[in-house]
Amino acid sequence: MLTLVPLVGEEKRILIDGGISSTYKSGKKGKDKPEDGALKILTEQLRDEGKVIDLLILTHVDDDHIAGILKWFESDSKAYELIKEVWFNSGALIAEYFNTVENPDLDPEFKFPNSATDTSILQGIRFGKYIDEKGIWKKEVLIQGKDKIWNNAEFKFLSPNENKMERLLKEWKKEDPALDTSLKIEDYKVSIENLISGDTFEEDEAFPNGSSIAFIFTYENHNYLFLGDSHPSVIVEGLSNRGFSKKNPLESEMVKLSHHGSKGNTNIELLEMIDSSLYIVSTNGRSHLHPHKQLLARLINCKQGCTIYFNYKERMDKIFLPEDFDYLPFTTSDTPDEFILDYAKG
Repeated sequence: MLTLVPLVGEEKRILIDGGISSTYKSGKKGKDKPEDGALKILTEQLRDEGKVIDLLILTHVDDDHIAGILKWFESDSKAYELIKEVWFNSGALIAEYFNTVENPDLDPEFKFPNSATDTSILQGIRFGKYIDEKGIWKKEVLIQGKDKIWNNAEFKFLSPNENKMERLLKEWKKEDPALDTSLKIEDYKVSIENLISGDTFEEDEAFPNGSSIAFIFTYENHNYLFLGDSHPSVIVEGLSNRGFSKKNPLESEMVKLSHHGSKGNTNIELLEMIDSSLYIVSTNGRSHLHPHKQLLARLINCKQGCTIYFNYKERMDKIFLPEDFDYLPFTTSDTPDEFILDYAKG
């Protein structure tokens, strides 16, 4: 996921995650020239304009969230000069929170370029060492229930909770998790009507996703919900602790759906605690066949008339059948990101 949140007034820029490595620079285009990705184009534009990323948030260490940032760091020796502040729950930071120690076997050499075979955990450790060395890391654990005022905005954290952080620390080791929440076959040829009638829910169990930072971002009395790859039970708990419920839902201008629209990361209970008409799916779907149409059917049934925004038009165009649009009211959009903020502000 690559999300840039610009703020008006005294302009500030917030970058949430960095996508896969090709988000910065892809494989070869033609014979010998790699193709610049969205993150490289963005960072070069900021440098040319004399601007910076005021806040970088790394929600968790999964490769499709951290690899683009690491690719940038290894390709640009002055990358840190474009970042004023970083928020990141590292293994060492979580260990300190629980008054214990990080896995002593994990001490990768701090060096770029890094090996393409690194696991996400080792990538997370390398990321932490880099931002620590460069003095841009705001070292504090971001956990459910914590609030932070940042400039003229407020962050209200919903995930992770202590249980999910403890599990991440326990699993903070070299081996990649053997959990796979992707589909093996796309469900796009099944109609929304049939998906709704056969809908069942089983929560995602991947521990890195459970540790994902998720929050309500409040600016100028508007709420924006960023769910990272979080688990719905944790978000429901976090919203409930803040007084939200089915009868008193959180009013949010937009929702970045958890885990790229995975069917195991958003359930009906969560949807009923949110009052929003705009939902964002952030993925090209090439690796894990996200989003799951099962989840989109659940969303459309629960939030009839909603707009679903896709950052990849080619993915959006593959999902829905002609009869889907006749069954329940909803719209899709691939309008550029600036539209989202304009839309959200009415």
